[in-house]
Amino acid sequence: MKPDPRSTPSDDDLDRLLARRYHDTSPEFEARWVALKRELRQAPPRARLLPAWRLTGWFGAVGALGAAAAIAFVMYSARPATSSSPELTPQVRELLALDESLGRALPLLDEETRTALLHLSASTPTSR
Repeated sequence: MKPDPRSTPSDDDLDRLLARRYHDTSPEFEARWVALKRELRQAPPRARLLPAWRLTGWFGAVGALGAAAAIAFVMYSARPATSSSPELTPQVRELLALDESLGRALPLLDEETRTALLHLSASTPTSR
């Protein structure tokens, strides 16, 4: 039978309810929670992760610096020679000079520029 909702709880019931730490839970839940906390307190501490995990940040930084140094070394060692060799023949020097002078025309090789140049009229304007 259900207790009458209009009846007031006894003083013992009120004291018991107010003494509980968790007011929205049942006494069974509170007992299980206290037992679980006690069990966790008495359990041996969990094994810590390897100390190397703390060093992974350093390994990453050292690896990044090493990679940057390797890239710099490769770029430095693979750069082209800037001075011309004295053993070049006059024909090769002339060819290199032509290549250098034609290098300024590289923008003409662009597809849009070639298309625009193909559609220009070939006739010369008459001067007045």
